[in-house]
Amino acid sequence: MDEKRSPLMQKPDYLVCTCMEVMYSQIVAAIAQGKDTFKALSDELGVGTGCSSCVDEVMQILQETSKPECNES
Repeated sequence: MDEKRSPLMQKPDYLVCTCMEVMYSQIVAAIAQGKDTFKALSDELGVGTGCSSCVDEVMQILQETSKPECNES
């Protein structure tokens, strides 16, 4: 079968932000809903607002998941 898989199905779900208990799938879903900047994700999910150790991981997920035209600031 040649079916396209959802980005949520391509990578196992895991905890990205321990302070706010935000999972990888939640970040990907928020990006799909248009939250395609770190600030938008932080406002929506609270990522990066605790200890900030997840910031690099969230930025990497943004780069991997966002459409190229959405990364322009």
